[in-house]
Amino acid sequence: MSPNSRRSRAGYSMIELLIVVVTLAVLFAMVAPRVTTIRESSTLRAGRQQLASAFSAARAAALHKGRPSALIINGNEITVRVRSGLTNSNVRVYGPLRFDVSLGITLEQLGGAPDSVAYNARGMLSNDVGFDQPLRYRLTYGTKSDTLCVSAAGLILPQGCTL
Repeated sequence: MSPNSRRSRAGYSMIELLIVVVTLAVLFAMVAPRVTTIRESSTLRAGRQQLASAFSAARAAALHKGRPSALIINGNEITVRVRSGLTNSNVRVYGPLRFDVSLGITLEQLGGAPDSVAYNARGMLSNDVGFDQPLRYRLTYGTKSDTLCVSAAGLILPQGCTL
């Protein structure tokens, strides 16, 4: 065998493999924080949509049945109940939804927002809280948080807490 044929063997040297491994490690170190941020944002977005759905379900139940309904917040758990026409008792129509169990989100009321929001038969809020400001509820996951605002009419405000 000639010296040239020994050098043309297939395979990679240890230095080449080490360069590839170090390059992959650097790329992973740059991408990992961004993946965490994306995960936190998408989890918060899902939680906000579920909370908005619960408020919408309470309003829709009141409108559909023509009876008062209530959204009840008990810690991180949400339930929607509507008054039954026959027995005049409360019937659960949504939930219980546990944010801490399903998504790992913490829910809190801000600025004196009530833990029970009542809708009258016309789908309007009937709470005796000051309606000069929207009701605000904060969702927190990891280092990120988002706020859901409900107007005096009982509608979800799409962007922030201003009309």
